Amino acid sequence: MRKIVSGLLIGLLFVGCAKQETMYTIQGEWEGGDGKVVYLKKDLGDKKYEIQDSVVVANGSFKMQKPLGDVDERILEINGSTNIIILDSVPIHVKCVTVKKTVKGKEIENVRAEISGSVEQDIFKTMLLAQRDEMLMMLGLSFMGRDENTSTAMQDSLIQMYTAMKEKTVRTIDSLVTNYPDCHATALIINNFVIKDRNLAEVEKMYEGLTPRIKNAYLGRKLKTSIDNIKKTSIGSVAPDFTLQAPDGKNVSLSDYRGKIVLLDFWASWCGPCRAENPNVVALYQKYKDKGLEILSVSLDSKREPWVKAIREDGLIWKHVSDLQGWKCSAAQRYKISAVPSIFVLDSDNRIVGSFLRGKQLEQVLDSLMIE
Repeated sequence: MRKIVSGLLIGLLFVGCAKQETMYTIQGEWEGGDGKVVYLKKDLGDKKYEIQDSVVVANGSFKMQKPLGDVDERILEINGSTNIIILDSVPIHVKCVTVKKTVKGKEIENVRAEISGSVEQDIFKTMLLAQRDEMLMMLGLSFMGRDENTSTAMQDSLIQMYTAMKEKTVRTIDSLVTNYPDCHATALIINNFVIKDRNLAEVEKMYEGLTPRIKNAYLGRKLKTSIDNIKKTSIGSVAPDFTLQAPDGKNVSLSDYRGKIVLLDFWASWCGPCRAENPNVVALYQKYKDKGLEILSVSLDSKREPWVKAIREDGLIWKHVSDLQGWKCSAAQRYKISAVPSIFVLDSDNRIVGSFLRGKQLEQVLDSLMIE
C-alpha cells in the first residue's frame, strides 16, 4: 500500500511539473485569411531565418502555443510582412486588418497586424516606431543627396530635420531604459539600438541599471557579451589590424599607418548620414593633413561603381579600401560595426583614442592630439 501511495505522489509531482512549464501563446483574428499561413521565425543574421512555428488560418482565426524557452525577439510573418515581437509568457493578441489602396490604377491589398500583449510588447513597439521615423528621414536624406537638383539649402534643412529626429530617438531610449529596468525589452533595446551610437561608459551604466533578474536572463547575458566584445575596440585598446583592397586592387593594411595619427572611417556610398558627414571630414583633413593626419576610409559597399563614384563626387582624396561585402566586411566585423558612419581616431601608438565620433566631438579629439 505504501508503495502505491509513493507511486501516486511521484506521478502527481511529474504532472505538477508538466503543468508549470512556461508556454507562449499567440492568438489572432484574420477575417478573409482562411488558408493563409502565419509563421513565427528566428532571425539568424545575414538574411537567414529559422521557422520555429506556423499555423494555418481557419474560420478567421489562428493560434500558436508551445514551450517558451528564453524570452527573446522573434519575427511574426503575416501575408509576407514581418512584425518584430517579444516572445514571452504573456499571451499575444494579433488583429489582422486588410487595407486596400490603389497604386497606378491597380488595387493592392495589404494586411496590417495590430499586436498587443505584455508591457514588453509596448516598450519594444515604442522603440520600433521611433526607429522607423528616423530611418524614413535617413532614406529621404539619402535620396535627396543623390538628386543633382536638390539645393544646398534643402539638404541643410533635411540634415537639421534628421538631427532633430535622432535626438528625439535618444530621448525615447533614455526614457525607456530609465523607467523599465526590469524588462527584457530594455536589454534588447540597449543591445540593438544603444551600443551602435553611444560610448562604452554610457552603455555600461545602462547595463548596470538593469535588475539582477534581467541581467541573468538570456537577453541580459547577450547584452553583457556584446559589451565585452566592444571592449576589444574601446578607447585605450590597440586598434585591430586588417588588410583590404583599394579601388586600384592594391592591398592596404591599417598597420601601414603605424606611427601616424589616423582617422579610421567606416562608411558607404548609399548611407545618407555618411554623405552628409563627408564635408566635415574633408574640412578636417584639409585642416590637419599638414600636421600629419591620415585618413583611411573603409566602405561597406557591395558594388565598386557607386563606391568609386561617391569618392569622386564627395572629394575624398585620401586612401580608400573595401572588400565589397557590405555588412559582412571583414574589417567592419572586427570593429563590431552595426551602423555607419562610424569613425575611430588612432594615436601614433595605434591606440584608439576616440570612437563613434562626428562633428564637433571629432574635431575636439583631433585638436587635442595635434596640440600634444
